Amino acid sequence: MAEPLLSLKNISKEFYGNRVLEDVSFSINKGEIIGLVGENGAGKTTLMRILFGMPVIAETGGYGGTIELDGAPVSFTSPFDALDAGIGMVHQEFSLIPGFSATENITLNRESLKRNFMCDIFGERMSILDRATMHQRAKAAIERLGVKIDPETLVSEMPVGHKQFTEIAREIDRKQVKLLVLDEPTAVLTESEAEILLASIKNLAAQGISIIFISHRLAEVVHVADKIIVLRDGKVVKDTPSKDVSIRDIAGWMVGREVKVESK
Repeated sequence: MAEPLLSLKNISKEFYGNRVLEDVSFSINKGEIIGLVGENGAGKTTLMRILFGMPVIAETGGYGGTIELDGAPVSFTSPFDALDAGIGMVHQEFSLIPGFSATENITLNRESLKRNFMCDIFGERMSILDRATMHQRAKAAIERLGVKIDPETLVSEMPVGHKQFTEIAREIDRKQVKLLVLDEPTAVLTESEAEILLASIKNLAAQGISIIFISHRLAEVVHVADKIIVLRDGKVVKDTPSKDVSIRDIAGWMVGREVKVESK
């Protein structure tokens, strides 16, 4: 059996004496899609902050348990550590620069450079932006998502859905990306855009990228996920393959009782 890409083992976290996570354990394999669900306050956001090395975790006493990536223990002290390890995250709030194009946002802080004659005199710091290569990188990342966005469109001129795709394209442009955490990625999308994104997620997984898909849209979770993890009151109450799981099942696990829901 292949070694999991990521393993969370007995993760616990307290904020000022209030326990918000307790012995959370699960794993994700290469190319697997996990649907992480739970009511607001169940602990999803805190868990992802721990995984991504957000400073607020260390500032409030750290966490208990261990995280393993490719079988080796890791402890990220900043999001930059997580990014360097191949973990990308797309948050609910956009972090794009409105006055920049899609290309400039996708390649931000990882711009392609090219030498010129000044480099021979003053060194590599005189390199200039290789905009043609940056354009091609952005175009390739966008095409992997299966959407049509002009890489040179300014973010300020984009509809909301295109901004979301640009956020995701930025993460998959990173070298050696292994795992993507998508926090409510379809919340701002139209139905047709959401369908494209779900297909894109499956395509990325087929390319070997693991996905943690966080959503309150349970029908989408059932449709796209290989495995479903349910958090309730900071604990994993269900870890199950998505096959034969219904929306009603998930809703019941989330609230701790049988519920009636309508599936669309």
